[in-house]
Parts: sequence; C-alpha cells; structure tokens
Amino acid sequence: MSDLIPPRPLRVRRTAEGAAEIALPLPIRWRARRRGYALVFWLGGTISRNGRFVDRTGRPLGPATLEPGTTGAFVPKGAVALLLPDAPTDLTIGYFPRTKVELKLHAFAAGRFAPSSVLKRWKAATIAARDLRGLHGALLQAGPAHAQEQAAFYRAYRARFVEDFATVPAKEAAPPLAFISALTAAADVARVAAALAGQTDPNWQWVILHPEGAPPVLPPSDARIRLVAHAAPEGPEAFNAASALVPAALVAPLDPRGTPTRDAVAMIRAAFAVHPGCALLYTDEERLDETGTPVDGLFKPAFNRHLLRSLDYVGALRVFSPARLAEIGGARADFGAAWAYDLLLRAAEPLDPARILHLPRVAFSRPPEMGDGTFAPHVVADAAAALKAATGVAEVEAAAGRLQPVYPLPEDTPLVSFVIPTRDRADLLGLALRSMIALTRYRNFEIVVVDNGSVEPATFALFEEIKAAWPRTVIVRDDGGFNYPRICNLGVEAASGSLIGLLNNDIEVVEPGWLDEMVALAALPGTGVVGAKLLFPDRSIQHAGVICGLFDYAAHWFAHADQDEPGYQGRLHSRQNLSAVTAACLLISRACWEAIGPLDAERFAEDCNDIDLCLRAVAAGYELVWTPFACLIHHESASRGKRRSKAHRERLKAQRRRFVERWRSESLIDPHYNPNLRRKSLYAALAKAPEGPREARTCAVPKPLT
Repeated sequence: MSDLIPPRPLRVRRTAEGAAEIALPLPIRWRARRRGYALVFWLGGTISRNGRFVDRTGRPLGPATLEPGTTGAFVPKGAVALLLPDAPTDLTIGYFPRTKVELKLHAFAAGRFAPSSVLKRWKAATIAARDLRGLHGALLQAGPAHAQEQAAFYRAYRARFVEDFATVPAKEAAPPLAFISALTAAADVARVAAALAGQTDPNWQWVILHPEGAPPVLPPSDARIRLVAHAAPEGPEAFNAASALVPAALVAPLDPRGTPTRDAVAMIRAAFAVHPGCALLYTDEERLDETGTPVDGLFKPAFNRHLLRSLDYVGALRVFSPARLAEIGGARADFGAAWAYDLLLRAAEPLDPARILHLPRVAFSRPPEMGDGTFAPHVVADAAAALKAATGVAEVEAAAGRLQPVYPLPEDTPLVSFVIPTRDRADLLGLALRSMIALTRYRNFEIVVVDNGSVEPATFALFEEIKAAWPRTVIVRDDGGFNYPRICNLGVEAASGSLIGLLNNDIEVVEPGWLDEMVALAALPGTGVVGAKLLFPDRSIQHAGVICGLFDYAAHWFAHADQDEPGYQGRLHSRQNLSAVTAACLLISRACWEAIGPLDAERFAEDCNDIDLCLRAVAAGYELVWTPFACLIHHESASRGKRRSKAHRERLKAQRRRFVERWRSESLIDPHYNPNLRRKSLYAALAKAPEGPREARTCAVPKPLT
C-alpha cells in the first residue's frame, strides 16, 4: 500500500560539519516527549544510513539505523532532530503517521487514488490506510524499535500494576508457600533473602540446597530458612529431600538467579485459598536487562497443553500442591538436566485442566541469563525423552530449542471430507482443487463441492474435470441465497468422512504434508478442531490463529506479519491450543460436529459463524489446536470480492452484535491471551492498564448465553 500512500516528507538541512540534519516535526516530538516513540521512516536510495537522534543542545540520545525503503526506528524522549553524518546532498527521507486518524487523513490528502469524488476518495483512503497501518504494525513489531518502546512503556506500567496486590490471606486460609532453591555459582542468596524478607505475606519457608561443606553466607538467621547439604543440590533427589521437609506446604522451585516480587507469596496463597482443589499454578513474570532494570513483562496464556509440549512456557515460578507432588511421586532422576520439565509434564498432562491455574500477575523478576523457556542445546535430548515418557509419543523432533512431537497417523486412516462452498470463479476453485489433488500426500479424502448458484460454463467444465481426476468428488447444488453456514451444513450432510474439512474455494495447497499434520492432531484423544497457518499470496501471515475478544469481537493476531514472524514470546513457531481458528481451513471431527451442532445459519449467515463454532467446541470440553506445520496460501475474499453494499455492512453489524451478546466478547479475555495485553492490538502490545480481571484462571471459555 506504500505505493498508494507516500511518506510525509521531512526537511533536510546541512550542519557546519556537513551532516544531514532532519528536524523532527512537532507531532513526533509531542508523542516522544514522555517515554520515546517508535515510528516508521522512509529512506530514499539504495544504501543504509547510520545516524543518531539528538536533543536541543545536540547531545546524542540514541542511535538510528535506516534501511532503504521503510524502517522502524525508536525516537528517544527529548529528541528534536536526526543526524545522518554521511548522507548525500540529494537525500530524501520521510515518515508515516502511526495513529489511525493521522494516517487516514494523510492518505486522504496525499494518497494516489483514482476516485475523484470526495466520498470515494475518503473510502479509498480509509481502506488503504487500514492495510498500510497493519503492515507498519508488523514491521515495528519485528524490529528493535518495538522492544525499546515497550521497555519504556513497561516501566511506566510496572509502577502502577506490579507489586500492587493488597490482600494478605489469613494464615489458615491456605498452606504456607515453601520455596526450594539449589545453591549455584550464579545464585544471589542475599538478594533473594531480602526479597523474601520483604514479602507482604509472611507465611513462607525457604529450603536452600547447598553442596556439602559449602553453606551460603546469609543475613541474620530467619527460622523460615533451612539449609540442607546435599551431594548434588541441583538434582531431583535433592528436590525430593527438600520437599519432604515441608510436607504440608505448597512447593515452588525457586531459581535464585531471580527474585519473587514482594506480593508473590500473598497472591499465590490467595489463589489457593479461593481454589483449594488447584494442583498446579504458575504466574506471569518480568524480564530484567543486564543492569537489573525491568524491560518487559512475560504475560502468559492460561494452561496450554500443546504449547507446553513445545517449550517450558510456564516459566520460573510454578507451584505444586503437596497432594499433587505425592500423587506423581516427586521428581525423577531419569532425565538429566530436564528433570524439572519432566516433573512439570507429569504434574500437568493427566490433570483436569480445571485444576491448573494461571495467575496473570507479575510475581517473578527474571534476569537475561535465565533464558526464554526454550531448551538449551545440552538439554534438548533430555527434554525430548521426558516428553516421550509423559505423552507416549515415539519420536520428538527439535529445532531452535523447541520440541515437536511427531504424532503418528492412525493405522486405519480416517476419511477426510472437504466441504468447499463456491459460486463460479473456476479460476480460484480450480487452483484450490488441482493443488490439493496434485500435492497432498495424505490421500484418504473426498471432495464435496457445494455449488451455490454457479452459472458459468467454465465452472461446470471444472466440475467434470475434477470428478475425472478425483472420483471421490461430490457436487451438491444449492440455489438459495448466500448463507455460508447453510451451504457448509448441506455439504456436511452429503459427506461420508469421520473428519470434516471446511475449506474456502480460494485456498492453495503448497506443501505435501499439511493434511498429515492436521489429521494426526485431530486423531489425538479429546481434540475437536484443528486449524492451519495461512499466508497471503505475498507470503505475509493471513491466519496464525484467532484471539477472541480482540477489538470487542475476535481477530487474527499477527496478520500481515512476515511469514517467519515468531509472534509473542515465539508462540507462532509452536503448536498451541487456542479458542478459535478460521474456517477457511479447519478440520473438525464428526463426533465434535454432532455433539455441538452445525454452523449457525440463523444467527450468523455471513460472519462470526466459524468463531462461534470453535467457541462452542471448546466450551463443550474439546481441545482446539492450531499448528504452524500445516501451511497454505489463502487468496482471502477473492471469490466474493471486497466491496460491500450498505445493506451488506448492516447485516454484518447485526451479526457482530449477536455474537457480542452470545459470547460477551466486549469484555472477554481469551484464556490464551492475557489481561495485561491490549485488546485492540493484533501484536500483543502491552495495555495502558489491565483490560480484564487478574484473578487466577483456567483455560475454559464461558458458556454461550443464548
């Protein structure tokens, strides 16, 4: 869209030293005045330029590296100009307004649009600005400017909403919290002791495992601290010995490189007081830089089984009930450096998810050397072995510290019935069907095309071609008006498979293993729905899962990001549970379909129907899994076009209102999102203030109201 909306030009002057000095306009300086501001610049030419932002006195405030074309850069607080020392005399540079209103107004004033009337130009500018803003959001998210902006933003957020838990549970309300630490060379025992001494809730204990003959030097004695000598203090046997010393306490392994926040004990015990049946709890955290300064929050989803099978996203502060530790027999010595991951898997895997709580509050400060949840190279093999033991899978692959269990296809491969609605557009449908037949390695599928009123001879010729190429093809004729759920439901009625694949007619298959992956996941016990990763034709992300509640409805997070974008905390590189996926490419078991009912053709004739279907499946207790290892191209809305009449827009608004009423999406915090993140962001940006309750939560979604 940058060809439709040019950048806003910046004025360049030469300093006495010959550097190019670009004065920052007042709107940029205003937005950067408190904490700095990330912005998209445009640089002409073909050569990268390095420079610096300066204040009114010329003092350097921070570096700037601009690439040819669009680049994200962080404008520091107090900056008034950008200096580029080696820039040519014919330098051209500009920037794009970042806010929705500013970019739309700029697009209207400067955009290169054909429409001549004011109304048509405004509509064209609105669409182009929306698309360009999405692209710029993805650009900023992927670069260092976002991290710099977020660090400043997080520190302001932290001052108000971290260590703000005011309740202190009574001693008898919940068991005490026992921390268990192994003394290592990197441990800062005095700092941890100070953090525990400053807890608002005094009902804690700390068992320190130390090498024999080398006890730590501690502040004045505290009866709540026990020192235990052990030949291998970092091992599972030592952990079990320490746990035995606190048989009635909640047990929390504590890495002494980091520290709990001063309200950590209080809010953890408060959660167990409200949920006495909880067996496992984990919290949000924050990252520190090398100087110990907080730079970002680690805001996690509620329990996410498939994400946990990829990496230890649960993090540093996890709490086991004493009963749960006893049930699983404590830690095991069979998995080397991954024994703690094995303990976590065995505690979580067979449990009812209702007994696993996520506390969406920062309770632990993590220094950079503690990593990000992925497994170090020397731990990967042990972690894979632990995952095999916990899940029964025979093979686990690994890449970049993330695990990928290889789920086998059932011996009796299930029939997949692809239900594909269409109306003419033989070019699109032909691409979808030919690519499916030619490239898909999994061959036990049938094609059910639901023809909603096609009239073009090319379409009927394509039907005959496909029936000849793939005899397991059924054409169902439907001459009613466009009602996506009704059309799909007719196709399902004509289908024979135990797995139903809802597929748009503008999907293109580009890799052979996509359906093997989806069928293997759909065959797992308890799975109801499986979704795929979809790319736009330009290979940017179209669908990496749906987060419900975004923009008071639901949205594809990280839409328009680069196809290799890792996403928030790297989640787009792992399989994971979600609450919804798009029906442009969705696999649902017939058992799930029959249990929850078909797509809702009455309430949601054109919109919201796939999200409603997914939420009903999850609310009924089925697991929904999104996978990045089934990737297809989606030529989105190409078959029906993007133009919408006023009547069409009104119908869509009415359906959105019904969805909001049914699922309370205006206040819904998706369990696989986090209340500390913005509900009006595709890129999991930090909110200005919490946007939902921060009480301990499960991964359940609410039941529909109507």
